[in-house]
Amino acid sequence: MAEPGGPPAGWRGLFGSPGRAPALAVLAMLVIVRALDPAVVQSIRLRGFDFLEQLAPRRYQALPVHIVAIDDKSLAQYGQWPWSRARVAQLVDKIAAGKPSVLGVDIIFAEPDRLSPGRLIDSDPEIPAQIAGELAHLPSHETVLADALRKVPTVLAVAATNAPPQARTPSRVTMILETGANPRPFLFAYPGLVHSLPEIEAAERGDGSIDEEADPDGVIRRVPLFVVAEGHLVPNLALEMLRVATGARALGIVSGKEGVQGATLGSNFLPTDRHGRIYPYFTPSYDARYISAADLLNGSYDPARLNGAAVLLGSSALGLSDRDQTPRGLMAGIEIWAQALESMLTGNLLRRPAYLNAVEIAIVLIAGLVVVFALPYENPRMAAAAFLCIVAILFGAALVSFEWSKLLLDGIYPALSSALVFGVMLSENLRVAEAGRRRLAGELQHEREMEARLDGELNAARSIQLGLLPRHFPGPPANREVEVYASIEPARMVGGDLYDFVLLDAEHLSFAIADVSGKGVPAALFMAMTKEVLHTATLRYRNALDRVFNEANDKISAASEELGAGGTNMMFVTVFAGILDLATGMLVYVNAGHDAPFVMRAGAAPASLPIAGGPPLGTVDDFQYSIEQRQLAPGEMVLAYTDGVTEAQDANKALYSGARLECLIAAAPMTTAKGVVDYVRDDVRRFAAGAEQADDITLLAVRWLGPVTSA
Repeated sequence: MAEPGGPPAGWRGLFGSPGRAPALAVLAMLVIVRALDPAVVQSIRLRGFDFLEQLAPRRYQALPVHIVAIDDKSLAQYGQWPWSRARVAQLVDKIAAGKPSVLGVDIIFAEPDRLSPGRLIDSDPEIPAQIAGELAHLPSHETVLADALRKVPTVLAVAATNAPPQARTPSRVTMILETGANPRPFLFAYPGLVHSLPEIEAAERGDGSIDEEADPDGVIRRVPLFVVAEGHLVPNLALEMLRVATGARALGIVSGKEGVQGATLGSNFLPTDRHGRIYPYFTPSYDARYISAADLLNGSYDPARLNGAAVLLGSSALGLSDRDQTPRGLMAGIEIWAQALESMLTGNLLRRPAYLNAVEIAIVLIAGLVVVFALPYENPRMAAAAFLCIVAILFGAALVSFEWSKLLLDGIYPALSSALVFGVMLSENLRVAEAGRRRLAGELQHEREMEARLDGELNAARSIQLGLLPRHFPGPPANREVEVYASIEPARMVGGDLYDFVLLDAEHLSFAIADVSGKGVPAALFMAMTKEVLHTATLRYRNALDRVFNEANDKISAASEELGAGGTNMMFVTVFAGILDLATGMLVYVNAGHDAPFVMRAGAAPASLPIAGGPPLGTVDDFQYSIEQRQLAPGEMVLAYTDGVTEAQDANKALYSGARLECLIAAAPMTTAKGVVDYVRDDVRRFAAGAEQADDITLLAVRWLGPVTSA
């Protein structure tokens, strides 16, 4: 029987083990969060899918899918874009001569050609009457292009717009058969579409949407298979090309109560997520997919090689094409459509059906209950080993589902949820065990408890510090203008060093190094906040580094006052940040109380970068930081460091010193940025051998290799 006033016997059995009640509460909260699926959970899931694609990549194989690209070579030979429609018609004629199965045009001809004969007469009243009369009898370039497009089955691009639809002659509308529930509430919807001119549209076999929906982090992982625009369903460019190539008269869309399930084309089913988006299985960008428009126009490429192939026509020249980030790197928008078409042709579309949300919620719940009720917490080592087995099963299930059935099953959130529940259970069991040992061992156990808490704090701080720093360093062959490398070695007493870099665009690299005052978890958290503030402000203001530092100073000052509660524990951070113009080598920079970096050049002594600078961020309110600049020569390198380098101590407490660092880098071989960083780091290690590291040791090298010249 239950004791008077005590919990019922059933409840005592359920919550008898230490930690079960809070662990079940945490598990319930995690299940609710997953059911609500906020943006941060979606971001974690999508990054997990990226990892699966990188772990089990699709290998490139030659397929009858080609991209005819108006590239830099084409512009160099035939003039700047836009070309006349007559020139585009010549290119289409060349493609049509190869008899491809379909041509998808990723260009919208929405405005009349300014070089068309009639437009020339209107634009220049001084054209002699005889010549004007002859020009008036010539067909317009739109007519010439339309005649060329009629020679090959063509799908023209359309783009969704939030502007209201324009009054015009209705264009060709693809028949789409709907099965199941109404798909429109789940699809991306727009009022209007941007079309090519009616004369050109008259020659098409179909319209295809080229709208891409980037995820919140800017990565293109999925593209809408259908959108709703101008009151009807519009397939995307790749799907419409596939329909025209196969000669199908209609497409199908299958929907259920939870959303869109996929599309049908004949007997083929193309799976989508609930919003009608497909997940192409990307490979890295390959030049083998591309054919230069110049090679077709000048006859150096045999059009017969296009026989029966699907051909996409678009631009890949820098400045003309959009370059999107995908799970396998940057690529031109036209190639994303090519890879989507390849994935459809080979049955390599990744699958994310709507029911997986319910499956993943169930996995979170079941895995959490196993962690709560099945693990032997009386033996923490066995419990930890069993928990690692659960995590391995979760990740293994995701990987196996991906490799065997192209199913995008999330293993990250269930693993993180299980880890949190396990942490609650383990900490509660350890707390109870610790209390028992404390009663038996007294002060000795108290001391051990404090040491365990300190170790936990240091591990948490190190995880925060290292987990936020970028690990993929720009350099040849992907980035031929610049070479970046950084190294950080956290001390046992964790500080708040950080480095960061990001390509703002194709020609500007932003980089920074910083050192937060203080030690432990507060410093690591302050470092994380500083990195986010600097990163966000740099992306907003770009070259206006004075505004970046002014905004960062305001936010860091506010955060410092809050953390220090206005007392003597207020925190601050020293920062050196620069933006390097990769085309010219001009470096603009701002310094907030940080050690001056060195500028290194082969055959010359290193020199400290001249710095006026200002106080550390968070120390002086409303300080106006000023921008400085330095022209780098090709091959010059900027080496930045934190005071953990110069203040490293040997076993006799002697400092490494700035003088020794300067002498060392004067003799350093100017090989690569990584080589210089490793050279300095190894010397500091040799100097401090046998001594305990008291501060983080951070190095950042940025080497400008010079402007990239055209081939």
